[in-house]
Amino acid sequence: MAEIIRSKKPLAVSPVKSGQPLGAILASMGVEQSIPLVHGAQGCSAFAKVFFIQHFHDPIPLQSTAMDPTSTIMGADENIFTALNVLCSRNNPKAIVLLSTGLSEAQGSDISRVVRQFRDEFPRHKGVALLTVNTPDFYGSLENGYSAVLESMIEQWVPEKPQPGVRNRRVNLLLSHLLTPGDVELLRSYVEAFGLQPVIVPDLSQSLDGHLASGDFSPITQGGSSLRLIEQMGQSLGTFAIGVSLSRAAQLLAQRSHAEVVTLPHLMTMSQCDMFIHQLKRLSGRDVPAWIERQRGQLQDAMIDCHMWLQGAPVALAAEGDLLAAWCDFARDMGMVPGPVVAPVSQKGLQDLPVEKVIIGDLEDMQDLLCETPASLLVSNSHAADLAEQFDIPLVRVGFPLFDRLGEFRRVRQGYAGMRDTLFELANTLRDRHHHLAAYHSPLRQRFYEPASSGGDYATC
Repeated sequence: MAEIIRSKKPLAVSPVKSGQPLGAILASMGVEQSIPLVHGAQGCSAFAKVFFIQHFHDPIPLQSTAMDPTSTIMGADENIFTALNVLCSRNNPKAIVLLSTGLSEAQGSDISRVVRQFRDEFPRHKGVALLTVNTPDFYGSLENGYSAVLESMIEQWVPEKPQPGVRNRRVNLLLSHLLTPGDVELLRSYVEAFGLQPVIVPDLSQSLDGHLASGDFSPITQGGSSLRLIEQMGQSLGTFAIGVSLSRAAQLLAQRSHAEVVTLPHLMTMSQCDMFIHQLKRLSGRDVPAWIERQRGQLQDAMIDCHMWLQGAPVALAAEGDLLAAWCDFARDMGMVPGPVVAPVSQKGLQDLPVEKVIIGDLEDMQDLLCETPASLLVSNSHAADLAEQFDIPLVRVGFPLFDRLGEFRRVRQGYAGMRDTLFELANTLRDRHHHLAAYHSPLRQRFYEPASSGGDYATC
């Protein structure tokens, strides 16, 4: 069991964390034809929008209630009424996700009460689903905001009592922020290979996968989880919750459905991925498709090929809790040594990590740890690029934000194919940095002579 050590610094010098609203916005982007609405100052949404555009290199439909100094003091309920009315009237979304910020939380705004009043005063907008989520910046991090949205979806959109009847081919997938749009696509292909219909929440593979959408900028999300399918999740054949942070969301859905809920921390080890495939086989009653077995064999071969380069390599990690759980297990499974480890805040599962200690801190704390315990690789987001350059170690970019590499936001890490490609990436990185010894020439070596091609002269070898 890992020892959790909190940094004694009064502030974060070089933060590795992102605020709760960013995680909530990210999860909201995976709902079909939705609009994330941030209840706070315009700067709250503008700051978040810059991060998302840099990360995904795509336009982001994000709105704000634009609280000003007057509404902050006197009350901002009218801002919410106006914003919801304008968005419903002009953009015709299927859903609006209303998120609080540190400013509105400090003010004491009760967004759930305001939404109930809005329903009474604007009955013509009853066809638009509204979701309220409390995501203060001063508590938690991206992971907490992301999981809060999924929990609110289940509490507010899925019927409390299990509905009669079971949809025998549907399987729910509750996915953590650690899965990229590329990972989601791979999981979809796994589920569909068994003849099942995946209900993915949130589905970033349809909205933030980097596709060139038709038409001009859309004020609502293009793609994502269908609201109708989310409301019917209680009738699905089974549920998978992938991510330690989604344990409460999995419990809530288990209470509102008849189906079994399988929780997995990640799909970055062979044992976890085998369990996922085995459960799909059991639910569908079908054999494992040949192409999935072939991917598993490719992973096994990659483990043999990369073993000599990765064995014993120390890996430093600074990321959110779910990512730390996935990468620590992956490193240990592949013969690497995880540590030192830095987490942005105290989160679920940190004490179960296979390391001696976890520091709750920032990248400056990681800098101090690397001085004491050198590492061969650094796993973190793009904010750690300067730190990696300082210690001359490769940076493996994971998490959010990733703003200094193109296409990094959809790199596949999970599943057999993701693990295989990640192994090759890490092994090649360490192989390129390997310094071969120069050939040794003895001063006592013999000198041989042989005729030169030109004729009678002799050349020295």
